[in-house]
Amino acid sequence: MQELKIKIGKMTCVNCANSIEKISKKIEGVKDASISYVNSSGVFLLEDDKVKSDLFKKIKNLGYEILDEGQDLEKYKLKQFSKMKLNLFLSVILSTLIMYFEMFVKNSFSKDMQLLFSIFAIFYCGRSFFINAIKGLKYKNLDMNTLVALGSFMAFVYSLLVYFKVFEKDEHLYFSGASMIISFVLFGKLLEEYAKFKAQDYQKKINNLNTKKANILVNNEFKEIPSSFVKVNDILIVKEGESIVADGIVIEGKAELDTSFLTGEFLPVLKQKDSEVSAGSIVLNGFLKIKVSKKSMDSTLEQIKDLIFKAGNIKTPITTLVDKISAYFVGFIIIIASIVFIFWSLKSGFNEAFLYACAVILISCPCALGLATPIAIVVALASAAKRSILVKNPSALENLNQIKEVIFDKTGTLTQNELKIYKHNLSEENFKFLAQIESFSSHPIAKAIFKDLNLDFHSLKGEVKMYIGKGLEYKEQGVTYLAGNENFLKEKGIDTSKTKEFFKKFLDKAPVHVYFSKDKECLGGVCLSNALKQEVKDLILSLKQRKIHSVILSGDNEKSVRQIAKELNIDEFYANLKPHEKLNFIQERQKKNSIIFVGDGINDAPSLNLANVGISFAKANDLAKESGDFILIKDDLRLIDLCFKISYKTRSIIKLNLFWAFFYNTLCIPIAAGFVPFITLNPHLAALAMCFSSIAVVLNSLRLKNLALQEAKL
Repeated sequence: MQELKIKIGKMTCVNCANSIEKISKKIEGVKDASISYVNSSGVFLLEDDKVKSDLFKKIKNLGYEILDEGQDLEKYKLKQFSKMKLNLFLSVILSTLIMYFEMFVKNSFSKDMQLLFSIFAIFYCGRSFFINAIKGLKYKNLDMNTLVALGSFMAFVYSLLVYFKVFEKDEHLYFSGASMIISFVLFGKLLEEYAKFKAQDYQKKINNLNTKKANILVNNEFKEIPSSFVKVNDILIVKEGESIVADGIVIEGKAELDTSFLTGEFLPVLKQKDSEVSAGSIVLNGFLKIKVSKKSMDSTLEQIKDLIFKAGNIKTPITTLVDKISAYFVGFIIIIASIVFIFWSLKSGFNEAFLYACAVILISCPCALGLATPIAIVVALASAAKRSILVKNPSALENLNQIKEVIFDKTGTLTQNELKIYKHNLSEENFKFLAQIESFSSHPIAKAIFKDLNLDFHSLKGEVKMYIGKGLEYKEQGVTYLAGNENFLKEKGIDTSKTKEFFKKFLDKAPVHVYFSKDKECLGGVCLSNALKQEVKDLILSLKQRKIHSVILSGDNEKSVRQIAKELNIDEFYANLKPHEKLNFIQERQKKNSIIFVGDGINDAPSLNLANVGISFAKANDLAKESGDFILIKDDLRLIDLCFKISYKTRSIIKLNLFWAFFYNTLCIPIAAGFVPFITLNPHLAALAMCFSSIAVVLNSLRLKNLALQEAKL
């Protein structure tokens, strides 16, 4: 068995992804398939490499495109979007010209121009509808393309027969109605693509995370090579500020590493001889000589990349209401039109039968259906943007309605991104001096102490020595000062018991401690906290009122996570988790509930992708922002509550749009079919009625315009 991951172009809706998945699974040798419309990608489980050519051929036969590995998906989407805009522009211009000739120029030249312009408007501007409809029929996959193509084609054919005087009693041409169908549906598709264009390829940022070059030791000499060529047992040399490009074991040196991409913990981790290190970690200070245990392509960083791709392709149980109904609606309308044609053929002849059947198709053309969802979503996106919410994946607006559980990362999500001083027992003079000494260090703890006093950069002239993972030593005029953890001072023979007793009082609130001594005397210390964000409690309370369960998943230590959970009155929490463990947890929970994951780190990216809805922050890691469905531009968690409000209102508007579209059809189809006494609705009026239906949907959607400003008071 082998896994194949590919990019797929020309998918225009969820039905496209479903169609590819359905057909692919029928190919001999394809054991499983998962297609993501939003991610423009597919993952296939193949028996062997020979099946690949058959798979590619089948996908291309369906009308889709297999993109090369090096092809930029974003550029491809921009190119397709530009083509759609050009088609819409030409269609509107041509439709306007046809209507002008139809209404104001009454001669044979007018009819010639209407025919000529409609050929281009229908079969050039709307060619994608016809191509997809024909291929859909070939594989028994009826969708909205079928009705669009059928409705416009019937109107064109009928008008063509009138043009050639086959129907002598009717002199009215419906070329304008046929071309306007194409214009309306193209407009709806353009709005939908515009709304979804923000959802970019998830792999774009993560591919830039790894260092492009690596320094390896060969015959006692440094050699720079591309990181992708690093092999098992190579010796890596990594200095301050550099990234580790492969997993391995430290054989020499000592350094503090930023491993937040993996654990979510923002405090540096000390690594020394025999310690395991992971690719993607950044050396903050020190030096490491590492023996590679996995080649670069098998590293933890590459595994996270793979998790992100797969998470983006895992199917959720939710499908859009429009797609579900459309599959039945199209077949139903074709059957109704056929019955109408047969009925009137037997009763009044071919002329009237064709007229009524064409009217049924036109009145049922899914312009309103096509606009119902994208128009409402585009307006909702604008409303959200006014309140600092960027909606990257529009389908997430609907998914929010199903949410039963919200899972939070802790560090940087529920808590502040930096440490703050909670208490200290130093004199004012000693505290100021400690802050000046700490200004020599770039360590997060040192930065927090120095920042608290708003001092200028250090003006001290003594000697400073850093002890990685312990603290620092400062000497001036024969006096030695130490600032660091308890073990560091004990190694120097200093009694820290009194200061330790002081720290015990605040252990739950402030678990990070710094001791400060002068010569052999401990002067006291500073305890620091990673405080909760101010608005977190309001959000948790709001979620409880909505009967939504809250959970904390964190890579941080259990004591810290337990304290945060206690403050927020959250009963369920888990600590010391790695990215794949978070992912497994979410997969298990999704079997029972739809969930939201809220996070901000690289390690959260797979979970943000897999969850039914992922929420991140504008100041979060780039990869987390790419992976989230919602991006909170302001660092205010109460915006999550506003996301729910916008979602509920949007869903209500979409439901009303769909109800109107189907109610309109239900009301008008009998009239168009000629079954209502004393009322006749010919194709021309049917096309006009279809336009009114679309306008009603747009006006209803515009009620979302000021929703965010009306309901949010943040």
